[in-house]
Amino acid sequence: MVAIYDATGSAAWMSATLLLTWGATGVLTPFGGALGDRFDRRKVMIASDLAAGASIACLALTTTPAIMLAVALVSAAAQAPFYSASTAAVPNLVQADEIAWANGAVAVGRNAGQVLGPVMGGILVGVIDPAGVFLLNAACFAASAALVGSVRGRFSDLRAEESDEHRGVRAGFRFLLADPVLRLITLAWVVLLAGVGPILVAELPLARSFDVGSTGYGLLAGSWGAGAIAGSFLGQWLGARRERTAMIASALGMAAGFAVIGVSGLFAMVLFGMAFAGIAEGAGSVAEQGIVQRRTPDAVRSRVIAASEAALLVAFAASFGFAPPIIHLAGVQGTYVIAAAASVAAAAILVPAMRGLAAAEVDGHVDARPASPRPPGNAEADRPIVPAEEIRVVRR
Repeated sequence: MVAIYDATGSAAWMSATLLLTWGATGVLTPFGGALGDRFDRRKVMIASDLAAGASIACLALTTTPAIMLAVALVSAAAQAPFYSASTAAVPNLVQADEIAWANGAVAVGRNAGQVLGPVMGGILVGVIDPAGVFLLNAACFAASAALVGSVRGRFSDLRAEESDEHRGVRAGFRFLLADPVLRLITLAWVVLLAGVGPILVAELPLARSFDVGSTGYGLLAGSWGAGAIAGSFLGQWLGARRERTAMIASALGMAAGFAVIGVSGLFAMVLFGMAFAGIAEGAGSVAEQGIVQRRTPDAVRSRVIAASEAALLVAFAASFGFAPPIIHLAGVQGTYVIAAAASVAAAAILVPAMRGLAAAEVDGHVDARPASPRPPGNAEADRPIVPAEEIRVVRR
């Protein structure tokens, strides 16, 4: 963003960069999910990291805005398979009662990176040439690939060929729409993100309204990030049954945090509200991942996660379009009140979803995790092997 703005001095170029990279990610995510189900997820993650790192490194070779934007699109495409493949792999790497802990641990790393990355980028770009920052970013991708390669365990279930039931890129969307619990969870997050998106546009005007300038703007982002990290830590201790309560509490917690921001006259309370909402979002995201992973067979899990992610990205990106009129009509703090209302609406949608999930568990819903043998050295390797065909998922 900084490099393109330096080269063009145009906010339109910056907007185009955001729109095209976010748009490319949303469009390509389902295809990336298909790769995670078709090939070994470890190899997909490593290939995604290396391809993204190579494309980022190419940015160090040019200062032409059009070429930089084209390379950024390639980088977004390269990164598309990573999230769905990594999230889908978690249930294969840990025991059933460790899923929440594993999701929380991964979320802590992800949220910490999202907080530290922009800070590091902002500091470095003021000290060294953007080309140096791009090369450092490429090195981070290479380090990520090395870390993925060092993980012991199986990232995917053993399966010979893709079954007719889950064939094609659209299988993730079909499964998501057919499952009432997953369908309602996705709808709830779409509603929530549609209301939350405009507050990203409102953050800088909010900081200016309290006369705290760029420092206050940074504190807003930092408060949310710190809260999300804390929420991810809390999410590590969720069991399968607590996840249902955590989902609803997460939406209501975000509503409370945004409401505090919307009515507060003190910037300190605004920061408190932002951190509180971040805590709620961090814990809720961990709970949601566990539910999706347990309800989805390994053969289609990556595509289901990718389908849900694509829907959320589209809703989030679309919300930026109507952010200016919302801010104009409701005011800066009124935008946060609207976000609070959207969060309450999401909680209302989640109530029947969590009831359906509880009913499915009572009726004998079986964990959809793979039952393949674990590699030597894994704690589950000595357990009796249950043939995959004996696993059934009972959905209402």
